[in-house]
Amino acid sequence: MKTITAFCVSIIFLCGCSYDNLEELHPTISCDTTGTASFLNDILPIMVRSCGGLNLSCHQSDASESGYGLGTYLDVTNTIVGSGVFIQTITHDPSISSSKWMPKGSSAKIDDCSIRKIETWLNNGKLNN
Repeated sequence: MKTITAFCVSIIFLCGCSYDNLEELHPTISCDTTGTASFLNDILPIMVRSCGGLNLSCHQSDASESGYGLGTYLDVTNTIVGSGVFIQTITHDPSISSSKWMPKGSSAKIDDCSIRKIETWLNNGKLNN
């Protein structure tokens, strides 16, 4: 009798098991950085959204409070070259002071996909495309 009961209980538990695919349950957002990153379509929207491009006190132009503009191609390239630590500021690199981390006043850095797109754009020559 114990064998039959154990068998029935086993069948009940096995019927409740599921072999769901983790990727189907939690799809990942695609972050394709294999192609050419476009300044207009990829980089500028990140700068405007994440780096205060719409906020006069942040990085709208070189005349803004920070002195580093991110509102145009020329501003972005000058800021990246001029700061000398741009990638370290957006990745929250512990080798630089946390007071330089961006976005300023936020403990959260910009998302990894945006950082990878910026790095791809930089590594491919900072094209104005």
